[in-house]
Amino acid sequence: MKPIDNLDIRLLKLFHIIADSGGFSAAQDQLNMHQSSISKKMGDLETRLGLTLCQRGRSGFKLTKDGLQVYETSKKLFNHISDFQVKIDEICNVSNGSINLGFTDNLATNKNCRIQTAINTFCNTHSKVNINTKICDSALIEKSLLEHKLDVGITSPEVLKSGLKYLYIFNEQQQLYCSPLHPILALNREVTVEDILAHPVVERGLNHYVTPLSDAGDHLYKSTTTNMEATAHMILSGYFIGYLPEHYAQIWIDRGEMVRIPAIHSLEYTPRFYLTVNEKNDLSYAAKALVTAILDAHEVNTNFE
Repeated sequence: MKPIDNLDIRLLKLFHIIADSGGFSAAQDQLNMHQSSISKKMGDLETRLGLTLCQRGRSGFKLTKDGLQVYETSKKLFNHISDFQVKIDEICNVSNGSINLGFTDNLATNKNCRIQTAINTFCNTHSKVNINTKICDSALIEKSLLEHKLDVGITSPEVLKSGLKYLYIFNEQQQLYCSPLHPILALNREVTVEDILAHPVVERGLNHYVTPLSDAGDHLYKSTTTNMEATAHMILSGYFIGYLPEHYAQIWIDRGEMVRIPAIHSLEYTPRFYLTVNEKNDLSYAAKALVTAILDAHEVNTNFE
C-alpha cells in the first residue's frame, strides 16, 4: 500500500460516517451524496487498502472483521489529527494572541519588580503577541479579573479575594514623607502616631484604607487618593504628610523636594505584590507563557497551572 495521503483521509472519514450511520442509504443525507457515489468511493477505498471493509446487499450492511479493525485504527488516526490541530492552534495563539495585563501604578522604579525583564523575555520569544496594559488600583484589577476583562494582574491587596489565585512575587517598603519645611521635622526625633495625627495627612484608599495610620484615630485633616502620583502631589504641596514607596520617593529626595520622616518602626509597612489570575479563567497559551515569564523573572519556583 502507498503512504496515506489526503484522499485516503477523506475516504476514511466517509467510511466512518457510513459505519456510524449503519449503511450507505442511511449516510446519504449526512454526506449529501447519491448512494451510487458513496458505493463508488467505498470501492475506491477498498481497492486502495486491498481489503473488503463491509458487506452490503439484501442481508443489510455489516462491517467485516478487517473493516472493524480499519474503523478502530482510523478512529485513533483522527484523534491524533485532532490533537495535532489543537496543538497548532495553541502555537498560533502563543504566536499571535492578545493578552490583557493590569498592574498597579509606579512599579517601574522598584528594583524588586522585574516585570520589565519578564516582558522582554516573553516578547523575544512571542513577538507577534499584543500585550494590552492597564494601570489601576488593586481593587479594580481584581474586579476586572473576576469579570474576565483582564487575563493577568499584578496586585497588592490588603485582603485576598475568593475566586482569585495569588502568587507572591515581590514587595516594597513604604515610608512617611513630607516637604523639607514641614513643621513635624522640627521635633528632631522619631515621630509617633500622636505626632502624625496633629498634622494633615493624605491617606490612600477608596473603599477602605491600607496604611498603618488608617485606624490610628481622627486626623486634623485628611485627603484621600487612590494612587501614588496623586499622593506625591499632595506631599509636594508642603501641606500634607503621606506614604510613598522608597523607590518612588527617591527622585524628589534627590532634588531636595521631599524628606523621609523619621518615624517609629510601627509606622512603616511593606506591601506584598502578587501575580493574580482568575481561578476559573482558562488562560490562553500566550497568557500562560507570560505568567511563566513573570514567575521566572522573580525566581518563583511555582508550577503554574
